[in-house]
Amino acid sequence: MDELVLLHTLSNEAYLLQLRNRLKDSNFLDSNRNLNLKNASDQELLEMFFVVKVFTSNKELSPHTLKAYRTDAKTLLIFMNEHQLKFKEIGFLEVKAYNHYINEKYAPKSAIRKLEFFRRILDFGYETQFYAAHLSTWVSKPSSKKGHITKQDGSQVRELTPNDAEHLISCFPKIVKTNKNREALQTRNLLIGYLLYTTGMRASELLSLNWGSFRINRRGALYADVIGKGKKNRSIPIREEVKAVLFTYRESISAPTEWNTNDTAPLFFSIYNKNDIETDPKRLSYPALYKIVKEAVALAGKQSNVSPHWFRHTFVTMLLENDVPLAVVKDWAGHADISTTNIYLERINQDDSFKHLQKVSIFQ
Repeated sequence: MDELVLLHTLSNEAYLLQLRNRLKDSNFLDSNRNLNLKNASDQELLEMFFVVKVFTSNKELSPHTLKAYRTDAKTLLIFMNEHQLKFKEIGFLEVKAYNHYINEKYAPKSAIRKLEFFRRILDFGYETQFYAAHLSTWVSKPSSKKGHITKQDGSQVRELTPNDAEHLISCFPKIVKTNKNREALQTRNLLIGYLLYTTGMRASELLSLNWGSFRINRRGALYADVIGKGKKNRSIPIREEVKAVLFTYRESISAPTEWNTNDTAPLFFSIYNKNDIETDPKRLSYPALYKIVKEAVALAGKQSNVSPHWFRHTFVTMLLENDVPLAVVKDWAGHADISTTNIYLERINQDDSFKHLQKVSIFQ
């Protein structure tokens, strides 16, 4: 099987189970019952890497993560095909050549991810004796600022001003062109815009919301329980304006009027006909969400590179500019480390430096 074709098969559950069974009975286990790929083919190395290091039994990958792995593997395989390289033929010079190729072709953030995939597969090859040398030591990843900064000098950020965000959200319902289920589609789109802007959810978190994700606490406040990266749970308060749109949306699709935290029906789904709403709701996909945002961006006349993630960056900045404590923002945004949240604060403080200077009496 061609390695590029193999990438589309590797996430299939039946195929993975077959691979795991093959691993148990294969000659890849040495006399110490340790995995040894010294005599493995390129395809076998790639298969075992995905089985052992990627599709582990205790780790469920999101569609975005899976897509990233496939994309990075495809980039490496295309480079190897173009240079007629086999995995066994990779050495110091080949590592440096691929490193240079990635750094030249991709922005720092993408380059870091692709080189990290390369490093991991080289490490796996060394651990399993496919490689005799520790080749990953020669991988050099570029430096890159985390989060919302797109240029190294910090001159461009991937976020919207409050006015731009509100104007853009007002365009979400306006992109609906069909008359069929028009009200439901318009309300759904408006709710998507509001939730992106006022909760800072990642796109994957938003699309994973069920009706049972919402609960009302003892004081009558509405919260969304979100499952974020690494299966970490967090609760995000929902503003009253958004709560009103959520209720309107629920009425427009004739959803149950009572809140039930065990309800696993998707909050957002494709609405084509009445059957979709009543019996077989198909969860909205990321490409569909991306299309909604892009069409709204075009209608609003905003810069074309705005994506769903811009709202998350806007949300974090907005909270910090309104003096919400750093630790609270970290928890709401679901950042793994407070240093990520602090990047936003550093930029805000930098922007405010001139304002602070004007308050200082220098000339008497």
